[in-house]
Amino acid sequence: MLVSDKNKREEDVKSPKWISFKAAMMLLLGTSLAILVAEPLIDAVDDFSEATSIPTFFVSFMVLPLATRCNETLSAIKMARQKTQKTVSSTLSELSVTVTLNNLLCLSVFLAIVYIRGLYWDFGSEVLVLVIVCIVMGALTSFRTILPLWTSVLAVLLYPLSLAVVYILHSIFGWS
Repeated sequence: MLVSDKNKREEDVKSPKWISFKAAMMLLLGTSLAILVAEPLIDAVDDFSEATSIPTFFVSFMVLPLATRCNETLSAIKMARQKTQKTVSSTLSELSVTVTLNNLLCLSVFLAIVYIRGLYWDFGSEVLVLVIVCIVMGALTSFRTILPLWTSVLAVLLYPLSLAVVYILHSIFGWS
């Protein structure tokens, strides 16, 4: 078994064209799957939102992250149960980096599409809150190897706080 693994690794290193082709095919497959499930997912969110009388924005930012990141969440909980400073800190760091990079990358791509296509945009408050949360958590967790407990408390509190700020900006100030 070890010999075949070693041969496979050597074969992969020797053929960078194959690696590039394989990576491109995986990206194409992933994009195709995203295209296939995007419309049904949007319909499901809209239907759930209508059935529960909860605004679509809140369903998108409360239910979908839990559903799509369930595997990462369960893995993080499993690691955190070890209750050592190193594992808890590593878990929080991993989650923080994942959330920050995912949000900023997706938002950047999305805003680029909106800008290039000249589409109407009516989500300024949501974007502002998202960018502020990403900057705050990114700044607090990027420069440390061991994260103190208050960092995790802040991360947990920023989620409902950001939803409340969006609600206040919409309801009280009428800003969207």
